[in-house]
Amino acid sequence: MAAGRTYPYPERQTLEEARSWWMEPPPGKTVVAADDAGTIVGSAKMGPNRPGRGAHVATASFIVDPAHQGKGAGRALGEHVLGWCRAEGFHGT
Repeated sequence: MAAGRTYPYPERQTLEEARSWWMEPPPGKTVVAADDAGTIVGSAKMGPNRPGRGAHVATASFIVDPAHQGKGAGRALGEHVLGWCRAEGFHGT
């Protein structure tokens, strides 16, 4: 994100400023992926795409630390999100 190639967050945004943009409020959810040492290596946020007529469709955003890409964190986050969406009853028609 710092390089500006993914999410267009403002430059020099503080962690506290970014937190409110990334942490998904209920009914959504934000999760992290950690390696075997407990280091956070990625995160995902998920929830309804839009209120009202779009609330049955889910949306999600993902981020993985570049130093940990290609090690399965993104796949694990994606699988978790899909499972959560199914369990919460999201569907597209």
